[in-house]
Amino acid sequence: MLDVALPKESREATMCKGFSSTLTGPALQWYINLPSRSISSFATLSDKFMEQFASSRDLEKTSDRLYEILRHPAEPLRGYIARFIQEKVAITGCNIPTAISAFKRGLLPDGDLYKELTKYKCKTMEYVLSRAWAQVKWEEEVASRAKAQLKQDPKAVRPDRTERDERPSPRPTKDSGMGF
Repeated sequence: MLDVALPKESREATMCKGFSSTLTGPALQWYINLPSRSISSFATLSDKFMEQFASSRDLEKTSDRLYEILRHPAEPLRGYIARFIQEKVAITGCNIPTAISAFKRGLLPDGDLYKELTKYKCKTMEYVLSRAWAQVKWEEEVASRAKAQLKQDPKAVRPDRTERDERPSPRPTKDSGMGF
């Protein structure tokens, strides 16, 4: 490779032009919309860019963030586990005891899994997740059996109906004395 010495002004211009090739989306649009001759050096460009986009940086996630993940009352356990794992893997150096504690705290307090994980000491996330997936399997099996039972016994669809409701109501006949 041939090294060529460029004057400082040319180096600055080259760095500014080259900078745009690293941009996409809103950052590229911002660069395109800069007024002509408004940048005198790469340092100025860098400062303006940081001023514009510093607030767009993602903050580093910490293990404590996992406490914000809560299971919603109507949410399947499978959905809660998936959301929790997705957040957990995004945390560099996630603290396992904190993750275990946050996972338990995010469960519904009257649920079977919460009760089980609270009764027995959980030392590893693998143990917690194995218990959680076993609970998911059990819940889905129960739901599947209930659905199959409904298909076999259509009367079970309306368990609130009584036998009296199923008998046809007597209709008046000509001989019933209505007198019309």
